Amino acid sequence: MRQTTCVLVRWASIVVVTAGIGAGVLHLPGARSLLRRAGGCPSPRATAAQVEAAQARAFRVLRGTATAKSRPALGFGLEISTRTDVESWARKHRIACESRREGAILLCDAVPASAVSPGATGRYDELAFGFRLRDFRLVNLTALRTGLSPRAADGELRSVAARLGNMLGAPAKAVAGDPAVLVYRHADYLAEVSAMSLRGRGHALREHYMSALE
Repeated sequence: MRQTTCVLVRWASIVVVTAGIGAGVLHLPGARSLLRRAGGCPSPRATAAQVEAAQARAFRVLRGTATAKSRPALGFGLEISTRTDVESWARKHRIACESRREGAILLCDAVPASAVSPGATGRYDELAFGFRLRDFRLVNLTALRTGLSPRAADGELRSVAARLGNMLGAPAKAVAGDPAVLVYRHADYLAEVSAMSLRGRGHALREHYMSALE
């Protein structure tokens, strides 16, 4: 799990430069902190409350103007699913998870795709769940898959983009290349999907879903 986290840190630094969406990436659950230099595995020092405040500031900068028609998050309900719900889901599917930041973050390792979408194949290297402190409801979800072929990564990106497009409409930002990035911005919801090559780990797909934070 620690190795996956390092990948997410380096990934975030690249997406910041390429897509210009740095504020939202800086405080993802899986990316930890880019307040220190990317490329290593930083020891998180910020409290859960400080991280939540930073997320709220980032959301205010990046948010759109229209309310989202829906707020997809891999089948979980943003501001609906609780930490207890996610823990029950993990136990049901025999998924190992690790609590971080005073329980505000739950990192789940080697998640079968079928546990998220029945009938799906493959697995996620990591799902990172972020919970609102006042009631521990889900407000932030990041998913990472690595070891994909270029064709598979492109196909997965297109599939996720089509699904989000049907629910949300056209993305607010689209960047082609390596990484390829799609960003959806709403008054109450953000979604980011990106695909890129990782040295020694093939191609990867990262999904991030975030609810409005006060």
